Amino acid sequence: MAKVLLVNPALAYSTWNADLDKPSPDSLFIRLGLAYLSSALKAKGHEVSLADMRTLSGWNEYAQLVGEVSPDFIGISIHSVEFSIAVEAAKMAKRVLPEVKIVAGGIHPTMFPQECIDSGVFDCVLQGEGEISFPLLVENPSHFPEIFWGETPELDKVSFPDREIWPDLTKRMNSEPFGISRFRFPLPTAEMVNVRGCPYNCTFCCGPGEHQLYTKLSKSGKRIPNIRGRSVSSVIAELEMLIERYGIKSVMFHDDQFIVFPKWVEEFVAALHKRGIVEYGLKWVTSSRADIICRNDDLIGKMADAGLALLIVGFESFSPRILKWFKKGVMVEQNFRAAEICHKHGVKIWANYILGVPTDTGWHKEDDLMTVEGVLRINPVHYSPAFYTPVPGSMLYDFYKNEDQILGEEDNERLSNRGAMAPKVKGVDYEFLQAIMIDDSAL
Repeated sequence: MAKVLLVNPALAYSTWNADLDKPSPDSLFIRLGLAYLSSALKAKGHEVSLADMRTLSGWNEYAQLVGEVSPDFIGISIHSVEFSIAVEAAKMAKRVLPEVKIVAGGIHPTMFPQECIDSGVFDCVLQGEGEISFPLLVENPSHFPEIFWGETPELDKVSFPDREIWPDLTKRMNSEPFGISRFRFPLPTAEMVNVRGCPYNCTFCCGPGEHQLYTKLSKSGKRIPNIRGRSVSSVIAELEMLIERYGIKSVMFHDDQFIVFPKWVEEFVAALHKRGIVEYGLKWVTSSRADIICRNDDLIGKMADAGLALLIVGFESFSPRILKWFKKGVMVEQNFRAAEICHKHGVKIWANYILGVPTDTGWHKEDDLMTVEGVLRINPVHYSPAFYTPVPGSMLYDFYKNEDQILGEEDNERLSNRGAMAPKVKGVDYEFLQAIMIDDSAL
């Protein structure tokens, strides 16, 4: 048996000693990937602890925790905005325990494995999914190279995530995560994932990075995208467990696109009725795209009848030029039609939209004015604006980097600690954007 410490370095958008009484998904949500790893490790008899930096007072307490746990292995899950924080966490762990083996995993190490190794603080990088391969690494570290791909798991054979590893789990589940004035999560609430991966290729998004994160080996030996979901019975079983164990009244599905497989959703909705979950009154929240909503009007109605209360919709822009630049595959008219469908079926809308996007012809304020006018017209319960961020792994990241348009990257590695409303790229009038931006203060 080995001792393993899993590290959540989620300080880029949260803080040390995060206030769990303040509505904030960055402070309240657990990291399901680490919870899945904990279940997989415990199933093999290993002792697992968690260092969620948001629950600690600072680096001194983190170092003290590393010393107290004295793990044989440390696994750090890393998003791009957390890379410098993760490097510091690994350095400090090595100072406390020079012999500890530190493994980098998650989407950033999957896309940039050599960068992790070149930092000099990670012993190896696990690319892709870790539920099978991380326990094997812990048992036989000499069998693995510095950089390796995790074996792709069958999702129905993966144990449910170990939520109990999270500090103050009951408090988290009974806290309002978003603080939306026109929508409240029925509490307690929980988080789940069904579909891993996204089939789309939007240029602004790290979805292409997820094509690397969720993969399988082809017959030719190359890794290819492997977008797949769990069976209906598996998802229903986890929901029933959450209802029985925690009495949850709502659930948020963190799938990038919940309606990737419409037939599956039809079967899922039917199962919610059959198993009495609709009668129980469970409400749920998930994400979709405008074009998917337009193609599935009747299905949205069935989802609403089965408890769907809120859809997080990536409208992104109401400018034809920006939608084309993003390769979104959506027309402005579809954005409006999707909102009409949601309103018709009583599904509330969370509207994601992006401002401050230069194209190859520069930044045009008219694009942002069209977007703000469009967002006002669709009447969401929550406005979720963000200034465009060049995300490492996205197609547009390389464009803006090559054009030397990224602000502050030289002093703020990988855009760490940059909130949604911080200036990101050159040539954009951010004072103008602040003046026209619509957020929940408009409600």
